[in-house]
Formats: sequence, C-alpha cells, structure tokens
Amino acid sequence: MSFSDLPLSAQVVLFLSVFVLIGIQPALKRAGEKIRKLVHSADQSNEPFATLLQDVHADVFAEQPTSQHLNDFEIIVLQRLAQSDDKALSRKQLNTALLLDTAIFQKTLRSLHRRGLIRIKVSTLLGQSVLLSEAGRQYAIEQGYIIKVQERKGAIG
Repeated sequence: MSFSDLPLSAQVVLFLSVFVLIGIQPALKRAGEKIRKLVHSADQSNEPFATLLQDVHADVFAEQPTSQHLNDFEIIVLQRLAQSDDKALSRKQLNTALLLDTAIFQKTLRSLHRRGLIRIKVSTLLGQSVLLSEAGRQYAIEQGYIIKVQERKGAIG
C-alpha cells in the first residue's frame, strides 16, 4: 500500500502530525536538555566529592569588605578589561580568552562589582556588558595594567 492509496483524510492527518512535530521539535530539545541537566546535577550530588568541588574556591571569594587585596581571578579579569581600551565587553567576550569556570567567573564579576571596580551595562539587544569603572581604571593604572603616557612640557633640545 502506497501513500497515495490512503484516504485523503488520513493523508491530511498524517501531514498535520508531521507538521506539528517539526514545529515543536525545538521546544522538545530544550526540555530534553533541561532534563539532562537536572539528571546530571542529581548524579553529581550523589558523588561524595561534589560538595567539596563546589566549595574549592569559597575561601578565595570570602567577603572581605575592608581588604583591598584582590584575588588572582579578580586580577586576571581586571587585566583583561584594561586591555579592552575602554570598550565594554560581553561576558562571553571577556571569558573567551580567560577560560574560567562559569561559577568562578560569576563570583569574580560580583566581587569586582561589589568593590566598585567594574560597571555592568544592560542592553536589551546585546545583554550585559562589562567595563572598568572610574575606580577600576585608577586601580589598573596604579597597578600598571594600563600604561599611562605623560607628555613633558617644554622644548627638547
């Protein structure tokens, strides 16, 4: 029995079924990905070292509002922002060269923002972008991340 031998109503139902399945395929993919993530996180929580791995860098990001010392992750991010020539970078652009873990990268940005060293700009089209604040720029100049050229006044000769 070929497709053309089917009654017209069965052909229409078959066509509409395929059309609907193609239309909802992206939503099914997203739902499947969410389920995989949930299963993966549940598997990790059953591992004995999962909680240890989550807290590996907890002491590095401990709240120290009085301390002006930056940790290594914060220094790396500030250096990368200082190289951007005052351009705002998206989170993806910023982390592409750094290759930091997502959780560490988020904690670093929060810490730098809390210290007032970076500004986060929100755009409806481009999402969030990060750039040095005025205090962050001053700190980067003081630390030598940004080289400031000063011109001498007077004639040479």
